[in-house]
Amino acid sequence: MGMSMTDLAKEMETFIGGNDAPAEVRSFIDTGFPPLNRVLSGRYDGGFPRGRIIEMFGPPSSGKTAIATMASISAQRFGGIAGFSDHERSFADRLARALGLNTTPGSWIYKKPRTFEDSISLCIAVAERVREKRLIDPDAPIFWTFDSLATMVPKSKMEKSVSGYGMHDNTALARATSAVFPAFDQFCDELGITALFLNQMRTKPGVVYGDPTTTPGGDAPKFHASIRIQLGARKIKSKGGDDVLGQEIGAKAVKNKITRPFQTAAWRFMFQSDGSGKFDTVGSLLDFMASNKLIEASGSRIQWDGKNLYRSQVVELIEREGRYDELVAMLPEVDDPVVEVPEGKEGGWEEPAA
Repeated sequence: MGMSMTDLAKEMETFIGGNDAPAEVRSFIDTGFPPLNRVLSGRYDGGFPRGRIIEMFGPPSSGKTAIATMASISAQRFGGIAGFSDHERSFADRLARALGLNTTPGSWIYKKPRTFEDSISLCIAVAERVREKRLIDPDAPIFWTFDSLATMVPKSKMEKSVSGYGMHDNTALARATSAVFPAFDQFCDELGITALFLNQMRTKPGVVYGDPTTTPGGDAPKFHASIRIQLGARKIKSKGGDDVLGQEIGAKAVKNKITRPFQTAAWRFMFQSDGSGKFDTVGSLLDFMASNKLIEASGSRIQWDGKNLYRSQVVELIEREGRYDELVAMLPEVDDPVVEVPEGKEGGWEEPAA
């Protein structure tokens, strides 16, 4: 007859120690838009999970960097550090400051690494120094954006002359991610790094059935990312159709190991006269609440403070009176527990509703 479960537990604890802590996500980094937070984490006050790798991909000018900037602002707001590896050499400092990012060195780290390996090593080195020296509160986030995975050059390719490139170099990035991501995944968990890899989209020729889109970097990012967000965008034009006023951005979680996958969110990003952009957070949240019958609405009018007002009037009133938190407080409690779920079959992009 074998041991009792109590005696077995004691024997195993003596031999290998107690069980490690469960791989649970206990905190999140706000994206600035509650419906997107829910798609990512199952809760309106959630967002990007701490200690995990996330991949966000989409066509050009689909708002990837803007979302990363909003999350960077949230990390700073909670006493953390935001880092940005600019492999595309295109980060617009002025536009980021217009959104509210503090670009003062310290809480903001901006680098232009030459290679994929340099970028990953830099992120790990900074996080190790910050945690070992307790430069920030142990619970404060480290949020690092890599822009973009598609433009990260592996060391093996950078060491060659351009004239020496061959077919073998086309798969160099995939081999580099396959070698590095397993270890980097562990560093993210141990050091509390939220690593956001922005990526581009490619179309696989000859695909008749299934999703024809793919992303550069091989299969390792797809496997190691806890969440993969696919973005789509369409233009918002003036009534005459001559001017592009902004974009409607749609997001779909094609993979999510934190909460239910395949949920979607949509919001508006409007262009400003000074060349900057602005998230229409209030208007987009009103649209979301109206479509989900969380507020009373009919056509272009919304019930607010007992009055039947146009959407634009409600947006102006809320922004002028600083009542955004009041609007967020009207969102219901979400009965969608944050649990690990099996990796799902990845799907394609569906255009957001108009």
